[in-house]
Amino acid sequence: MTVLDAQLAPRKVPQQQRAQFTVDCILRAAESIIMKSGYDAANTNHIAEVAGVSIGSLYQYFSSKEAIAAALVENAVINASEVLRDCLIENMAKPLEDSAQAIIETILETRKQYSFIFLRLPREVPKLGRLSRTVTTEKFLYHTIRAYYQQHRSEIKVDDLEVAMFVSEHIIVGSIDAYLENNSPAITDDQLVQQLSDAFVKYLTK
Repeated sequence: MTVLDAQLAPRKVPQQQRAQFTVDCILRAAESIIMKSGYDAANTNHIAEVAGVSIGSLYQYFSSKEAIAAALVENAVINASEVLRDCLIENMAKPLEDSAQAIIETILETRKQYSFIFLRLPREVPKLGRLSRTVTTEKFLYHTIRAYYQQHRSEIKVDDLEVAMFVSEHIIVGSIDAYLENNSPAITDDQLVQQLSDAFVKYLTK
């Protein structure tokens, strides 16, 4: 573990329901404060006050507000990964063209649901930059994603599946993030999903 990792890691993992409730309150309070007033406003005393816990209780679990922010990122990635894993498994046996739209719709919905954490928070907390690049849904789901590509190996014309996965991920996630950041033409969710589905299938099969 690097020094940076140690600074961002939780001090203590909750083992009991009451402890988990305390941690959940701290994380919800931190997210609420940051969303409303910005990261600079989220000092640990303010977070503890909004969470309804003592500052001592907060420091039992987190060494700093950066560690709290890191926990928000990790929780969002885990929650989004669970949704995406279910979608991938549900669509595993369908033809590539039939499954692509459902999967990309799910990616869009999870990126939209957690856009604050995936897009805004890393900009406000420089220390989270590396964490956000290493703790991703794609890394959490690597084996499930690869199984999906293997399942469609006969349809995929790209020789190297690792290359296919890398390029497809950046086409889809990069485009969705640009869309959510308003760096895109005036299009709807449905149009974006359809265009990305077409691009994804054509890239893999042509």
